[in-house]
Amino acid sequence: MIDVDDVLTNFNKAFLELSHRLFGTPLDVQITVWDFYKCVPGLSYEMEQIVWEKIKETENFYETLPAYASQEDLLMLKDFIQKTDYEVFFITSRFPTRGRTVEEQTVLWIERYVGIKPRVFVTSKKGIFCRELKIDLALDDAPHHIEDLMNHGISAVVMDWSYNRHITNLPRVKTLGEFIKLIDPSFSR
Repeated sequence: MIDVDDVLTNFNKAFLELSHRLFGTPLDVQITVWDFYKCVPGLSYEMEQIVWEKIKETENFYETLPAYASQEDLLMLKDFIQKTDYEVFFITSRFPTRGRTVEEQTVLWIERYVGIKPRVFVTSKKGIFCRELKIDLALDDAPHHIEDLMNHGISAVVMDWSYNRHITNLPRVKTLGEFIKLIDPSFSR
């Protein structure tokens, strides 16, 4: 299982850019905790809620996100999916925005950037969902999802961000390519 936001896409960057456009907050901020208002100078809790509402009102917001994974790693992912026997599922807990469904937006983004027809599922209950799908290994960045995965017996790998560095007992990767090499060290493009 591969998470989407802040693994494939750069949701954090998009959030900071929208906050900057709305409130003039800085763009170059290290997200150190899950709540943006706690680490973005000049952003209050109420202002953060306005940013979330603007995201919900933006038509097909998820299709516009920049890539977080490098182009090389996205191509490696495409080859990995096409050339190996591993089943890869993309599971995200995104909330709805205007326009297409979250699933449709996510599929279109992955088709555009990875070049494959993905299997995408949307759920906030990743642990039980992955257990039902018999997922062996999951890559995620969100501390609450990582905990949920572990609580349901799913081996997890942490996509390294400063807000999840308190998780020290699990494998950690800095790139999507590192995750692919962790799964299959002999895989090459």
